[in-house]
Amino acid sequence: MDSTTLRQRERADLEPLLHEEGNNAGDDDDESHHHHEHTKAKCCSNFSPGSISNLCSATLGAGALSLPYAISMTGIIFGVMFLLLSAYLTIISINIIIEACVVTQQFKFEDVSKRLVGPHMSIALEASLLVFCFGTAVAYIVAVGDILDQGLHSITFLWEPDSKFVSIYSRERVMILFWTVMLLPLSLQTKLKRLEKFSSLGVLSIIFLVIAAVIHSIIHGDVIGSGANSQEEAATSAEVNSLLWPKSFVSMLQAFPIIIFAFSCQVNVCQIYEELKPASSITDTSDDVPNVMTLLKLKQQMMTTITRNGILLCTILYLLIGVFGFLDFTKTTTDDILINYCIQVTHDALMTAATFSVFLAVVVAFPFNILPARVTLKLIFDRLKTKRRRGLCSKATNCFCLDRQPRIDEDTNSQRTSVSLEIDAGTPIQSDARGSSIEPLLDDQFSAQSSASLVEHVLITLLLSGGALIVAILVPGISIVFGLMGGTAASIISFILPGMFAQKMKERNGSTSRVGKIFVWGGLVMGILTTGTTLYGIFNTDSADGNTCTLN
Repeated sequence: MDSTTLRQRERADLEPLLHEEGNNAGDDDDESHHHHEHTKAKCCSNFSPGSISNLCSATLGAGALSLPYAISMTGIIFGVMFLLLSAYLTIISINIIIEACVVTQQFKFEDVSKRLVGPHMSIALEASLLVFCFGTAVAYIVAVGDILDQGLHSITFLWEPDSKFVSIYSRERVMILFWTVMLLPLSLQTKLKRLEKFSSLGVLSIIFLVIAAVIHSIIHGDVIGSGANSQEEAATSAEVNSLLWPKSFVSMLQAFPIIIFAFSCQVNVCQIYEELKPASSITDTSDDVPNVMTLLKLKQQMMTTITRNGILLCTILYLLIGVFGFLDFTKTTTDDILINYCIQVTHDALMTAATFSVFLAVVVAFPFNILPARVTLKLIFDRLKTKRRRGLCSKATNCFCLDRQPRIDEDTNSQRTSVSLEIDAGTPIQSDARGSSIEPLLDDQFSAQSSASLVEHVLITLLLSGGALIVAILVPGISIVFGLMGGTAASIISFILPGMFAQKMKERNGSTSRVGKIFVWGGLVMGILTTGTTLYGIFNTDSADGNTCTLN
């Protein structure tokens, strides 16, 4: 998007403001100057609280379920340090991404990546987004399986000795049945407007779970609740140390990507930044055209405040559920904290309600991960078909050319982009990065815009949703999914790419970015180490049986 187009777009957004200023053109210079300063202060100090809610919605999720387990591996001291460090690094990476949006005047993470680091890294980003969405869908199915297993076990008459249900029941069969009846039909949907109103359910469910977890830990916990009061002897020094310090260096490496995954939100921040609506803006009085760079800088200041407040809120919630969840169960903490509450045994009303709220949030959120993954996968398939059909690429050229897509994709992406980039006159502004736009698509017009046939749509959905089900059945636990996602896709999206952005922006000024180098090399090293230790943990685990429930 060139600067002229952006000026037209901002002018359309600020038309009421310009009209008001035109009516007051007779004011003297002093009044105009006063109005100018007042407008600047007002723009910088006011923003919709919904922006913080959007950032929290992009951050908070099922990753919180494994944070008590991560604390159990790192100990409370290093666990708290890792959470605070991850929050700090997340704020830095978001600020870098927003600065890149201002410099490039692009407002999609994929477009910023293409403009700064080239098409090859854009392909890596697409692959990371695909893996990230697919892995999140796997984690959601695992969480659904855990919750359904507890729920069915809480129905006592199903488990009577003469019941046929006992002989046919298995967790895997329940997961397959629920996926077939509920998750697959949701995944096939192309009109998600009806579900979009429930998108905030995830944030509310996590907040409710955190409150319930703190209350349960205080009342029933092994350390500060009735569990501690029931112990005959005081805790030994070794037992206290086991709570405060990590089990081993390997366990720390296994826990770190779980925490990184919990803070992953970077891919959404460009859209949140673009959608900011200042109360007013500074205009260029010389030509009566909004000063675009000034407006972008003001929005950047607003986004800095939003980022700081939003990540602070998420960090507080993560600290509460991580520490109190671990203190509740200590050595028996599982990789899904919901399993520990054993609602099928305790019938605790508060924890049952919290578990049910998380269940609803996960079910509603599932198709929102399949849809962008499906769009990404279709773009990749279309590139492969274009290469084979036209034979325009060779080993000496870029075989995944992002500059030219088949006509079928151009129409799709042009229509897709026009949904969010319309001017007052009704003329769509088409993005110049047509092949790399992979935003989460939530609009009603997606089915009309999609050029995929019904058969292709169903096959790609089955590949993604069905593949997620198979992996969810085979994976040992939900923490394995979070660990692999944090060590691979999240490392690229959260650290490596923002670090490259910082380096490229500094290179334009003839200097180097120390922060950028730290992010790139630190993200690369930590990604390799943590992924390796997570894979090691799959085949060398001595964790306790996650299905064992004990009453405190």
